[in-house]
Amino acid sequence: MFLDTSIIIEIFRHKENTKLFEDIYELIKDEPLFISIIQIGEISDWCLKNEISPPERISTLKHILNIIPLSEKICFEGSKIKYDFRRGGISNFSLMDGFILASARSINQKLLTKDTDFRKADDAIVLD
Repeated sequence: MFLDTSIIIEIFRHKENTKLFEDIYELIKDEPLFISIIQIGEISDWCLKNEISPPERISTLKHILNIIPLSEKICFEGSKIKYDFRRGGISNFSLMDGFILASARSINQKLLTKDTDFRKADDAIVLD
């Protein structure tokens, strides 16, 4: 399962006994987990805003997640995804989101997210 940054942040923010954490865990418990290398920047940014040490948090994540590098193909596909989503009426869909979805698709993984901008993607699971 490919985890969007929104899911990682929710895991950081919620205790193990909350419904959201349990919902996420139920979906990922038996799955290999993946993120894109660009998400390291998003996670670091969130850590800095919340006065958490980015290197410590990233180090922990690296033990449980597989990090997918960017490639030229992912960059091209990510920009096409952004273009298609915006043309489809999702005006806030970002290039970063395009890269993340393209990265998930590059390894045939579903994207788990809280971001409703992905709701039109058949290969995304959007949690409420």
